Amino acid sequence: MDPCPFCRIAAGLEDADLVALRTDRVLVVPALRQRRRNRGHALVLPVDHVARTADADPALLGEILRTAGRVGLAQRAAFGATGTTTFLNEDAPDQVLPHLHVHVVPRRAGDRFRMPDPEGEVQDREERRLQGLALAAALRSPPSTGSGGRG
Repeated sequence: MDPCPFCRIAAGLEDADLVALRTDRVLVVPALRQRRRNRGHALVLPVDHVARTADADPALLGEILRTAGRVGLAQRAAFGATGTTTFLNEDAPDQVLPHLHVHVVPRRAGDRFRMPDPEGEVQDREERRLQGLALAAALRSPPSTGSGGRG
């Protein structure tokens, strides 16, 4: 079995330039599959390999969720989102990445988001790198709860 791609990113072995935020315990990267109407979809995940919520200590889970909240606010500034949908993946059947991660999907009125989502498309690396840079800049800015922002 190939090494976990999220662990490879966390170790700095690949895609380090996609990381929008990193702390000692969590990191944020743009999602590979995104809908055009939900540009800026990001993942928040633990740096260490954790497959299930039950295997994570409460402090780590708290940091993951606090970071997801920060990402949702940053998506407003970076991508013009007016809200978010947040959901967690772990070691569910057919899960292709057995590494705990939280999806933070930027939302806009009329975007018709649904799950499962047949409109998700693989984003090219450069688009994801640019999203990571935009999100990183927004995460460095003071938090705002407004709904404005760039598109």
